[in-house]
Amino acid sequence: MNEPAIFLDRVSVNIGSRTIIEDVSLSIKRGEFWGVIGPNGGGKTTLLRTIIGMVKPNNGKVEIFGMKPQQAVKKGLVGYLPQHIKGIIPLSALDFVRTAGNPKFAEEALETVGLKDKKELPFEKLSGGEKQRTLIAAVLSRNPKVLLLDEPNTGIDVVAQDSFYNLLRNLKNQGITIVMVSHDVGVVTQFVDKVACLNKKLKYSGDPRSALDCNLLEELYGSKVEVLVHHPECTGCHIYRKS
Repeated sequence: MNEPAIFLDRVSVNIGSRTIIEDVSLSIKRGEFWGVIGPNGGGKTTLLRTIIGMVKPNNGKVEIFGMKPQQAVKKGLVGYLPQHIKGIIPLSALDFVRTAGNPKFAEEALETVGLKDKKELPFEKLSGGEKQRTLIAAVLSRNPKVLLLDEPNTGIDVVAQDSFYNLLRNLKNQGITIVMVSHDVGVVTQFVDKVACLNKKLKYSGDPRSALDCNLLEELYGSKVEVLVHHPECTGCHIYRKS
């Protein structure tokens, strides 16, 4: 019971002659909410796929609750939401969750994400934020202990983002360990417990407030950057490269 939820020890992944992530070590405790930030092509998606066992590292060790990733997935301990869901989904929200998740707990999962009153609506008629909640409901219906999310806030308007992140924080408070890749740097200061800054190598991990250091961000993104932060009640915060 004392082992971390997710443990990576000096993990490297190569595709052909190209190194995607290099010598990454992380220890994520049970019930923590981590954000992963970094530039496009920096290895963030590969990191999630390595944690879940979809990608086999060339070096290093990955464990989930002390088990190999494939074993943890087989036991239903891990839920993964990829960045893109392709194609049209010709189902209601409820039928989608029943099909993609555990049908026994579909309605309960939709209630958890605040969509019980929209369960009969066609998936394609839902807003961006509602679609993401439905996708998470499908994952939650399987009762995972670890939730891996790859840029789940893509396509969600600013108004819906606050509600969406509050949902994730509520799931974290229920004991679910969450690792979320995000391009929205504002999330690191407002919602997560810890942040990992990744550009092939792990540039920093720890207190999210320290991740907004200008020198660190310049090293992470490879050029001088500016951070645009909106008012505290707004979740928008983005990185811009200086020309």
